[in-house]
Amino acid sequence: MQQNWVEKIEDLHISVLLQELVENWKIFKDRKNIVVDCTLWLAWHASKIIEKLNSWDIFVWFDADKDNLALAQKRLEGIRWDIEIKLINSNFVNIKTELEKIGIDEITYVYYDLWLSSVHFDDASKWFSFRETGPLDMRLDKTSKLKAYDVVNYYPLNDLIKIFREYWEENMSARIAKSIVESRILKTIDTTTDLAEIINKISQFPQVKARIFQAIRIEVNKELENLEKSLQDAIKMLVLGWRIFAISFHSLEDRIVKQTFKREERDCICSDIICTCHHKKSLKNLYKKPILPTAEEQKANSRSRSAKARVAEKII
Repeated sequence: MQQNWVEKIEDLHISVLLQELVENWKIFKDRKNIVVDCTLWLAWHASKIIEKLNSWDIFVWFDADKDNLALAQKRLEGIRWDIEIKLINSNFVNIKTELEKIGIDEITYVYYDLWLSSVHFDDASKWFSFRETGPLDMRLDKTSKLKAYDVVNYYPLNDLIKIFREYWEENMSARIAKSIVESRILKTIDTTTDLAEIINKISQFPQVKARIFQAIRIEVNKELENLEKSLQDAIKMLVLGWRIFAISFHSLEDRIVKQTFKREERDCICSDIICTCHHKKSLKNLYKKPILPTAEEQKANSRSRSAKARVAEKII
């Protein structure tokens, strides 16, 4: 199975905003660069960055999905043998803890690609899509306890409505949540097809199913909470003058990136008349508006159309 995916790898995914990522990256020539890829997926962005590193540099890969790490390692074999590469099978929420475990307490460049790779959707065994039947799992990290099955079968009605509304702003949230609760009374909802059929009773539009599936995936993997914490930790570890680059594909993810960067541009983040938070600004946003894919990229890769990138530089 894995070998087939490696052989087809170039057809499965096209990197989004790759040129913009590389253009906004600086490199030290007189000191060690420590670059962290927080969402390795299958290393398309990483391969371009690695090509530009010095022989004494360190490149760190984070991925919660062990399959992604294995396939990315296969893809990068032979690209560079003279730099130190660290593979970390962990969610990027653990960036500070995991880096400290390997003796790293500062980094010179960090970037996030916050969309699932095409492999997760094109490979039915990943169970993120309703296209084919599979178990209701949706975990990126298979060691975590919460599965999509648990969300669908055990979450109270109001909790289901909340995640459908908050994570994808789906206007049919209440009706779909009620249908799920009514259906699971008669029979447990075991597969992606079971869930898709329940949604179809309310709406047969594919985008509605996609929104509900993605809202459940976000909940299972705690994606928004993890992103906010990871960004905050990464900024603290970032070296003066160096950059953080984040590509998002979802309005809620982009909002978290935007708000985090904005907060770090301010000297005070409390609402007191006399500041009591003693917060000091640490970032400078490099662009007033997010970087968007060019018309040519959007035409060549439809999955890039919702992408936004934000870039900030450490100033203290």
